[in-house]
Amino acid sequence: MTETNCLEGEMRRALGLDPIPPKQQSQPKPPSSYTLVELSVRKNGGPPFRFEHRSHSISTLAAQLEAEKAARAKGYEVWVLLDIRQITE
Repeated sequence: MTETNCLEGEMRRALGLDPIPPKQQSQPKPPSSYTLVELSVRKNGGPPFRFEHRSHSISTLAAQLEAEKAARAKGYEVWVLLDIRQITE
């Protein structure tokens, strides 16, 4: 009887009728959101350029202050705020 079961199993696999084990469904990631702050900065009075900073703060004011602090830490002089956007991916 085991030989018959063995042959039957081989035939099922050959025909593609073998039961497929259930796949583990991956957990969907919650959407990530952040605030993108764009500043115009200068270094030592040179030409201005765009500085982008991603903040995980919900508050746009807190995100702006965090971006300005990061720009100053890199040695840039903050010239003007260009844009603040809430982005959800």
